[in-house]
Amino acid sequence: MSEAMNRDGLLALYAYNAYANRLVLDTAEKLTADEFTRKSSPSHDSVRGILAHMLECEAYFLSLCQGLPILVEEAGLPNLPSIRRTWDELEQQQVDFLRALSDANLTRPVQMQIRGRQLVFPIWQMLTQAMIHSTHHRGELSIVLTELGYPLPTLDIIGHFIQQSGQEWPAA
Repeated sequence: MSEAMNRDGLLALYAYNAYANRLVLDTAEKLTADEFTRKSSPSHDSVRGILAHMLECEAYFLSLCQGLPILVEEAGLPNLPSIRRTWDELEQQQVDFLRALSDANLTRPVQMQIRGRQLVFPIWQMLTQAMIHSTHHRGELSIVLTELGYPLPTLDIIGHFIQQSGQEWPAA
């Protein structure tokens, strides 16, 4: 049995992904330049490194699905304004791409190489990978930013649903 995600489900998850990324970027804006680039992460050195990596990966998977060259490279993201600007552009490209797809197109195969091996996945799995990968690194950023003195607000998807519906987060 082949399971697949539909376009509306992916659009809902991508809306949450954008919401969560904005919360992280808003928190990162509070950092000093030194805190932003200081070695504070075992995976990608710094907050800048993690954010640039996340952005590059989201762009990479979208590019594969579109059959286009990769337009974002970590080296071209030296500071938070460049990361935020590029992410805003990428989010729009992601939504535009998803809105243009039918549910049937989400099962179209896409080739990629991992560790020298050619693998094939349907578009919906590639796009899901991009989001889940960012979720993983947002968890890492939650720890790193908290250790730097800037804890993230809750990234639970229910917070996004509350905001989308016009409700307010319950007071403690």
